[in-house]
Amino acid sequence: MECELQGTPPFQISWYKDKREIRSSKKYKVMSENYIASLHILSVDTADVGEYHCKALLCCSKNFSDLHFIAEPAVIVEKPGPVKVTAGDSCTLECTVDGTPELTARWFKDGNELSTDHKYKISFFNKVSGLKILNATLEDKPPSFVKKPEPLDVLSGANITFTSIVKGSPPLEVKWFRGSVELVPGPRCNITLQDSVAELELFDVHPLESGDYTCQVSNEAGKISCTTHLFVKGLSRLLLLIHLKDDLLALFNLFSSYIHETVGLPVVFDCGIAGSEPIEVSWFKDGARVKEDYNEEQPIDILELLKNVDPKEYEKYARMYGITDFRGLLGEARSTAELYLVTKG
Repeated sequence: MECELQGTPPFQISWYKDKREIRSSKKYKVMSENYIASLHILSVDTADVGEYHCKALLCCSKNFSDLHFIAEPAVIVEKPGPVKVTAGDSCTLECTVDGTPELTARWFKDGNELSTDHKYKISFFNKVSGLKILNATLEDKPPSFVKKPEPLDVLSGANITFTSIVKGSPPLEVKWFRGSVELVPGPRCNITLQDSVAELELFDVHPLESGDYTCQVSNEAGKISCTTHLFVKGLSRLLLLIHLKDDLLALFNLFSSYIHETVGLPVVFDCGIAGSEPIEVSWFKDGARVKEDYNEEQPIDILELLKNVDPKEYEKYARMYGITDFRGLLGEARSTAELYLVTKG
């Protein structure tokens, strides 16, 4: 703050804020040079708002003059209004401000400060701040889920579809994972994205495909994912240890309960039998003897089942099918040798 003096120097200068005298310090610097008296506020903050007085006294005289300053906080007098613009054109936003100089203006978009560059031009003149957008474009919106895929509980051999509805700025990219393994379209699955509907189709599912499935959607603005679960009821094994003194009624009740819970599924009953050999074993259903072909199991291609399984879970799912020798699960190798027979003489 400066004031120009008239009269015959030297002068005695005093500054006051709200009637309290200000002296030179780390906060203020009081100066007088020639006919200019000045007060420098070295670090301005809101506590400095108030009324300032400059008192100039001629030496050996009682004559003095007062100069009043009022520091006012910055305010926005006129806010920028909404603007409609065609994509590719330029537009300008303006706001009018007021307050004690020096005033500065900053512009923000979604909480992020803007600066003058190839897209924006910021100006400030005569208490009017302007933001010129040189090339207005539609901003990318990050992806989000309108509908998340539902968990499924199905029988072995079924075809299933996980469906999710997504939105966001195109182009959108969709990926599906089982655990940490990314799925790729092929004979056993199909992945599609059409009209914001993302689908994962699995064909002829089996118990080894049970687990968590994740749908991941991404575009240039971001990435989002959600996880659902698939449970496939498959081949179940029941172990019954039969001894001569066992309660057979309780065992038959267990049979009935188990079959009721897994109706429609293949079931294998394994019975451990104690007694003196030779022992002849027969199975009956509703009083009729069960023929041998009832006990035949369909062959299981364990390598095919493990294709979409996380390698960390190989042992878990192999044991579900009673496999304890894991050698050869990941493939096989063959070699050939020739045998020659040579007759004597």
